[in-house]
Amino acid sequence: MYKTSKLVSTGVWFLKSWKKSIVLNQLSISDSKNIEESTLYRLSQQKGFAWFKNIILISSYQDQYAPFDSARIQICGDAARDQKKGNSYIQMVNNLLGSCKDLEVLYRLDVNFNIMETNIDSVIGRTAHILFLENEDLIKMIVSRYKTFFS
Repeated sequence: MYKTSKLVSTGVWFLKSWKKSIVLNQLSISDSKNIEESTLYRLSQQKGFAWFKNIILISSYQDQYAPFDSARIQICGDAARDQKKGNSYIQMVNNLLGSCKDLEVLYRLDVNFNIMETNIDSVIGRTAHILFLENEDLIKMIVSRYKTFFS
C-alpha cells in the first residue's frame, strides 16, 4: 500500500494496464475498491502463521519491490497518518501477527547487500530483490545461524 519507489510504482501500473495481470492487482491491493475485500486483506485473516513455531522475516531498504515495512510485517509511519487506508493497513498487520499466539520466535533480519555497481536494476531496487533469492552466502548464513528452524 505504501510504496517507496515512484519508478517501480509506475512500472507496476504499466504492467497491470498492459498485461491485465490479476496477481499484480492483488499484490498492489487494487483488486477491489474496498481494501477489506481485497485478496491480501482476506489472506491476512487466515490462520497461516499459526502453523509455525518460528518465523524469520528478511527485509532490505535496497529492495524497492517489496517495501521494507511490508517485508517486516510492521506498521509504517504513513499508515498512521493515512485517514483513508491506514486503519485497514494496520488491521492487516494485526491480523497477521495476531495469529501468532503460539509462536516461539519471530525474527526480523535487515540485510544490506553492499551493491557496488550502479545500473538500472540497482537504481530501481531490483538487484536487492533478486539477491534475496540468488545470494548463496546469505542463504547459507541464515540456514547455518538458524539451523534449528530447518530441522
